[in-house]
Amino acid sequence: MLGVRILASSARRGAFDGQSGSFWRALRSPTAQRVMSVLAGGELLLDKLPSAPSRLSRGPLSGRLVIGALLGAAVGAQSPEKNLRVAGAVVGAVAAALGALAGNRARAWMNRGTRVPAPVGAMIEDAIAFGLGAVIARR
Repeated sequence: MLGVRILASSARRGAFDGQSGSFWRALRSPTAQRVMSVLAGGELLLDKLPSAPSRLSRGPLSGRLVIGALLGAAVGAQSPEKNLRVAGAVVGAVAAALGALAGNRARAWMNRGTRVPAPVGAMIEDAIAFGLGAVIARR
């Protein structure tokens, strides 16, 4: 949900002003901004619970792939080249898969290879993901 929240923030700042479709209009709305914040915050909190499933299990990974593909398609549609929705969807899904795998491996390494408590490692991972997303969204 962090990616969705970052896309919504970018839309609010005018990154997709050339798009007049209902998706972009809805994403810019104050209601959507609040909903995306609540969903992203909820995911960040729930992800820290010991009962949270692995991000690589079928349900969470499928959700990440779908959201990544949808975000990639939305961004790909903004290209001045021919419509790049399909390419954007593929890139978005691959990025989501790689992010899930990298996050899983980093968290496992941190739990095994360092004395950093798991919740602190998870917060570090979230900060890195947010920072990278914010930097990429500004380009």
